[in-house]
Amino acid sequence: MRPLLWLALAALATGCVSTIPAKPLAEDDPRPDALLAAWRANTARRESLRAVARLAVDAPGAGQGGRDLALRSKQRLWLARPAQLRVEVLGFLDTTLAVLVTDGDRYSLFESQEQRFEEGPVYPELLWDAAHLALTPAEAVEVILGAPEPDAGLTRGAAYLVGERVRIDLTDPGGRVRRVVEFGAGGELRRLAQSDESGEVAWEALFDDYAEIDGAPFARDVALRSSAGRTHAALILRAVELNPVVPADIFRLRPPDSRLDPETRSEAPAGARAAEGG
Repeated sequence: MRPLLWLALAALATGCVSTIPAKPLAEDDPRPDALLAAWRANTARRESLRAVARLAVDAPGAGQGGRDLALRSKQRLWLARPAQLRVEVLGFLDTTLAVLVTDGDRYSLFESQEQRFEEGPVYPELLWDAAHLALTPAEAVEVILGAPEPDAGLTRGAAYLVGERVRIDLTDPGGRVRRVVEFGAGGELRRLAQSDESGEVAWEALFDDYAEIDGAPFARDVALRSSAGRTHAALILRAVELNPVVPADIFRLRPPDSRLDPETRSEAPAGARAAEGG
């Protein structure tokens, strides 16, 4: 893992992203509205993604007997708005060890070595049970795309200058801060923090290693911390393709008694395998 991403994870682990003083911006400062408008336009352009991913998850005390848990995996990843997700966990020589899919309403999980298949309705803790990620499938799609819904029923609150970054509070109708976003000097999203109903930070993400993809900057590294420091995760994306045509049936699996690929339990569409790289 690159040093910059380790630094991001270290900052998240301490619950402190920045110690730079925040300077309030005047209400008529044009920067916050301009940044939110650009973010809104960027979100509208991102609908799907295909990539090769490397995921590292550290979950203190989440292992057997209360031991610390460390997960490392290479994956093939497909996703589409609003909450469609397919993750193929790869092993030696890129053999498929497990496949998790959700079409937004139901999920299926197939583990190839045990030939174990399960399915059911999607529930909020699905990704926590599968990979100790404290995101719903819909939140995971938004974060990986780097384009969470800017409004989400919220309105712009106070804005601050933090070094070269602009931080903006997004508040609910009761005036509570429910999201905090930070944009870099170039207008790129650098931090997103989501609060729960009590006002505590449920999770936050840092975005780094921007590269131009499909004519726009895209964050290929995402560092994530869940509430109360339960997990720290790093996702590195390579061979990224934005807005590919992704057939809906790739987000569904068939039970083991169907005549399909014994590794993936599905019919992968032509060209669906992302190019290996990075």
